[in-house]
Amino acid sequence: MRQSPMPLFRLLFITLAALVGLSAMPAAAQVTAYASGQGAVNRVEVGIDVRASVRDRCGFASAGAPSGTLEQAEFDRTGLLKDFALRLNCSGASRVAVTSRNGALVQDATVAGFSSSAPYEVQLRLAADNGTVATQSCDAATLRTAGTCTLSGTASGSAGLKLGAASTGNNGSYLRISAPPYAGSQPLLAGDYSDTLTITVSVAP
Repeated sequence: MRQSPMPLFRLLFITLAALVGLSAMPAAAQVTAYASGQGAVNRVEVGIDVRASVRDRCGFASAGAPSGTLEQAEFDRTGLLKDFALRLNCSGASRVAVTSRNGALVQDATVAGFSSSAPYEVQLRLAADNGTVATQSCDAATLRTAGTCTLSGTASGSAGLKLGAASTGNNGSYLRISAPPYAGSQPLLAGDYSDTLTITVSVAP
């Protein structure tokens, strides 16, 4: 008897590989596998690379943005010391910067022979998930103008204290305000002194 012709089998095996951070590659052309004379099917594998990327994200955790008020009576005699906890939410390297409105603790009134401005220091400590830490201290006076201290200005890819790894947990990061007892040549005028610090965070390359 005359045998009927063997059917053709068209098979395409696709292997997918997902990688992060690279551009897409063109797909390979389709390959058709034909049945052999013995009825077996050839196996043909075609690799298609599927690639995508995820951008860094960086900010303060919803419950971790630094905030609060430092109130210290007679700070001219006792000095200042207070930590404001902060928690970053950055998937990669980041930078944090600080600006001071007044550059010192000041009050509006002025009287001859007395000072209405008291210096203090700002220290920033940033901690990453892998245990690395970045720290920097600056006089408040240097935080009025961008670039005068590592911390000064508004955070960007090139400005601010850099933390080189992801930070997403409660790792002990903080902003510290400190000053020794006042030792200026003129005594401080009685009254209320104040300053405002603004902290910004940015992704770092």
